[in-house]
Amino acid sequence: MALHQDLARLVVRTNFESVREATRRALLATIVDSVGCAAASAADDFAADAVRASTALGGSGACSVIGRAERLSPAGAAMLNGTLIHGYDFDDAHLPSVGHLSTAVIPAALAASELVNANGLAFLEAVLAGDEVGGRIGWAACAPEWGGSAVRSHGFFPTAILGTLAAAAATAKLLQLDEAQSAQALAIAASYAAGLAGISRGDNSTKRTQAGWAAQAGLAAALLAREGFTGPDSVLETRQGFFEAFTGNNYRAEALQRAEGQPWICEEMSFKYYPLEYIIHPLVELANQARPALAQRLAAIARIESSVTSRFATLFQPQELKASPPDRFMALISAPYCIARALTKAGTGHLFLRDFQQDYVLDDGIRALARKVQFVPRPEMDGVFPHHVMGALRFLDAGGSVLWEGRVDDVYGSVHRPLSEAHLLEKFHANCAGLGARRSEALLEVLHALPSARDASWIAQLRGG
Repeated sequence: MALHQDLARLVVRTNFESVREATRRALLATIVDSVGCAAASAADDFAADAVRASTALGGSGACSVIGRAERLSPAGAAMLNGTLIHGYDFDDAHLPSVGHLSTAVIPAALAASELVNANGLAFLEAVLAGDEVGGRIGWAACAPEWGGSAVRSHGFFPTAILGTLAAAAATAKLLQLDEAQSAQALAIAASYAAGLAGISRGDNSTKRTQAGWAAQAGLAAALLAREGFTGPDSVLETRQGFFEAFTGNNYRAEALQRAEGQPWICEEMSFKYYPLEYIIHPLVELANQARPALAQRLAAIARIESSVTSRFATLFQPQELKASPPDRFMALISAPYCIARALTKAGTGHLFLRDFQQDYVLDDGIRALARKVQFVPRPEMDGVFPHHVMGALRFLDAGGSVLWEGRVDDVYGSVHRPLSEAHLLEKFHANCAGLGARRSEALLEVLHALPSARDASWIAQLRGG
């Protein structure tokens, strides 16, 4: 049996009611977090731009957009919701596959649910299955000797590549495709997967849209499979197939198999405490720790030595662009800027979206401090990535004396240092602040009641306006 056929069997057999309570809670947490992230993005100018583009591509329709009044075609809604969830790089991540899965899976599942008027249980099963497929494919291609993620090492953006197949799996589940049809959906999706890792350089805004494009492509693949279209045989492992194209045939076939009793992929999700690229998180945590000691001595800092896995050295390059990002989104994927912003934040709180308003992004003092950040590779950080995301900071004066230094061995929000339930709720309500406290609480109640939702009408309550 071909590898994608094994995954198709997994999709068909996924049953939400048979999983343990911890799995259910973990899955619901990814949905709550994703809806909150989309709500935070919905009022931004880029959201209106994305609405116009999605409407031009697919026209209006019956499908809902989180936090927006517009209703779009299934493809348009999938594209837009994926763009909104990933809009501030605040969405959850699956570190073992070095990708964001929810931002592609959930938008496809929302659109497909409204298309077939599926109940809440069917939606949950679809998200569970989609996460499992995307996460297992990504995990199969991850190892330190392959540069962490073989997909990324070969120049591709794992979120977009894995997300396309994950979205196809979720849609296939909601369309109630059988094993053969689900296998074809995955085979078609493998040909649709696309996305360059170079988008993380910080000189473009494409990163926001790639998850949405993956959601739309996965949705299309499953719909085509339903109508009888087919994809290549043995599409994952064949010559010129998925793994050869995206990983140079660096993968472990056994990782695609889910053994009885294994945790589900949704239980391995990491949640972000800060609205920025995940690899930067330990550096911001350290900058927060250093702030009380250095807040009155910023002028004495001559050099800031910063270390994370060298797989993400692009977060520091090109140096001038990273020190002087032109807008909020570029700032969120700039390690030098985020370190400087954390050091200069007033008070004791952690960084949130309001701390990246345009006047802060353009602040000359923050930019001057960011220019002092230098990337210093540490081999031990490469050796444990992606299973552990480490970071280190060292602040030195003009004479080379150390003003402060520290190290984080695991990022807060990972499975090794899970984000607390209180912080998850705090994040959700802060992201939904534009909706008002009453609406935010009501939205949370809707999501917690998903297992008993009789049809897809609950999705309409996610809209804005």
